[in-house]
Amino acid sequence: MEDWISRTELQRDWISLVFLFNFILLAVLRGTHTRQFKTFIRFIDPKLYFKIYRKDNFLLQSFTALGTLFLLINLCLGVFYCLTLFEFGSNSFSFFITLLTEIVGLIFLRFVSLKICCKLLGIEGFSEIFLFKALTYQIQISILSFFLFLFYEFSYPSQEFLILILILIAGLYLLSQFSLYREYWGVFKYNLLYLILYLCTFKLAPWILLYSILK
Repeated sequence: MEDWISRTELQRDWISLVFLFNFILLAVLRGTHTRQFKTFIRFIDPKLYFKIYRKDNFLLQSFTALGTLFLLINLCLGVFYCLTLFEFGSNSFSFFITLLTEIVGLIFLRFVSLKICCKLLGIEGFSEIFLFKALTYQIQISILSFFLFLFYEFSYPSQEFLILILILIAGLYLLSQFSLYREYWGVFKYNLLYLILYLCTFKLAPWILLYSILK
């Protein structure tokens, strides 16, 4: 236990800046889009947010761009904590940056590949709606994970607590994905090829590739 706490102390200098940067991102997100942010954080009932803010080219909106950057950094933090928990990587800033670079690269390639496949299958309109809702859920989960990681890092650096956080985040992510697939099953059952490609190629393959790169 003492060894685990000492490891946390060593990484606190640089990781404090990571948390500060993400906190500033969240503050800017709330300050520049106050009304949208208030609707966005209605985690239990996101239908109102989907109804109001579903627009074309939503990826080009500043709210989405800032939220995605916030999501990517928190995702990297989660992967970093998970890997260092099992002593698969070092508690260093260089390892964190390596993870962030590889995750951003893989997600970009996944996004481009997904857009190409959707265009070939003729379901671009559906994919835009699906991506909007999936990204919304993921950013919402990342807000919760940010505060949980913050509490873990600076108030309760317990290995058991970190494991609980990671399980909770994974559970919420799976629940959000299940909710999406259930909502759009009427579309998926007539496009099983898309569903198989999406799950195998765009969900599992990037993480397998990331693992092989790090290994």
